Amino acid sequence: MELNTFTQSDDYVTHYRLWGEATGGDVIVMLHGGMSHSGWQGPLAEPVVAGSGLSFVATDRRGSGLNAGRGHLPDRDQAVADTVEFLRFLATRFERVHLAGWCFGAQVASAVAAEVAGEGLVTSLLMISPGFVFNERYSDVLSLSVDSALAAVREFGIEPAKDRAYIQVPLQTSDFTTLPDWHKFILEDDLRLTTVTEATVDSWGALAELAEQKFPHVGDIPVLAVFGRQDRLVDNERVEAFLTGHRPVTVEHFDTGHAVQFEEPDKLAGVVTAFVSSTR
Repeated sequence: MELNTFTQSDDYVTHYRLWGEATGGDVIVMLHGGMSHSGWQGPLAEPVVAGSGLSFVATDRRGSGLNAGRGHLPDRDQAVADTVEFLRFLATRFERVHLAGWCFGAQVASAVAAEVAGEGLVTSLLMISPGFVFNERYSDVLSLSVDSALAAVREFGIEPAKDRAYIQVPLQTSDFTTLPDWHKFILEDDLRLTTVTEATVDSWGALAELAEQKFPHVGDIPVLAVFGRQDRLVDNERVEAFLTGHRPVTVEHFDTGHAVQFEEPDKLAGVVTAFVSSTR
């Protein structure tokens, strides 16, 4: 794995991880979930690259991972614009760019794919545990976390700086997987987001709405959706119905939790590489 940076047009530095060659035929570009970062995709990237001839890139979203301003995503349009700009950069190095997203990253990927539909920039769209509809438990807990943080701010008459991350991200290790080794990985990961700004929460909501509006307009590209049957965060049935109700989608189900790449990396890599190969 090679750690690289890309300077956006506003001089913001985006960090990304590269597995495989820096130029070539096909590259998979993976967008991470809400609290995670590019490093969480290593378990999938390694078996994908091994012997396949594919390259794999995972990028940190603005305010996440190794990027500056941790916990602060200014707005939804910035997240989309950053990714589009990064994809245009990769398109100068690779013949085909396959856009992928895990969890919330799948929603961002859908919005981005729709933004550039018809340009030939994105060859296919891959979604792992796509978070278009989260279950009621997570939605309720997130709302309570936001409400309690805002209530505390109002009670003490504080006006936090826009880039101050003070809202707790209410996710547990068991939300992602049941495997103890990966619980330890998550808990010891200093790059994961534990608090975010109010603007980030607003951006997450706006991106979710945008993705739902835009998914039907991703263009005439192949789409893959992979679900973990034991997912504690995503309402798989409703998400699958939404996706397949708008267009043809190749659907795969794994006997895993939300973090499919943690529990079944080799099997997932096989599905991903086969799908990418079929689009050439």
